[in-house]
Amino acid sequence: MNYYVWLIIAVGCFVGEMFSMEFSLACLGTGLLGAAVAAYLGLGLWAQVGIFAAVSAITWIGVRPFALKHLYGKAKDVKTPAEDVLGKPAVVETDIDPLQETGRVKVEGESWKATAKAPLPAGTKCVVEKLDGVTLTVRKE
Repeated sequence: MNYYVWLIIAVGCFVGEMFSMEFSLACLGTGLLGAAVAAYLGLGLWAQVGIFAAVSAITWIGVRPFALKHLYGKAKDVKTPAEDVLGKPAVVETDIDPLQETGRVKVEGESWKATAKAPLPAGTKCVVEKLDGVTLTVRKE
């Protein structure tokens, strides 16, 4: 097979990797680059396929685990801004009426739609208990 066919497929894998971000396609792309080098050097098709398989396997087993650990090792500890609001103190901006589902609270400078088990007047200090979509459930401090 011509080396440029291997290169075109490798580029496709690397472009696909930008969307998947799991290093699977990057491992295959690296193996495809190895096969392209083998084709360029004039080795036969079976040698090209063997080099593709070997280089892909080596990068899959040897590089992928370290790359995933390095890039995503702390990802489990990261909270979104919405998740970070849980347990934070808040101040009621507009009266919270659970029956009419009206009311807003301010948490760290951001205004949120809010509800509570009991009505809370404006100015009441409260704590965020739960997040449901874009609505916070709060309780009086």
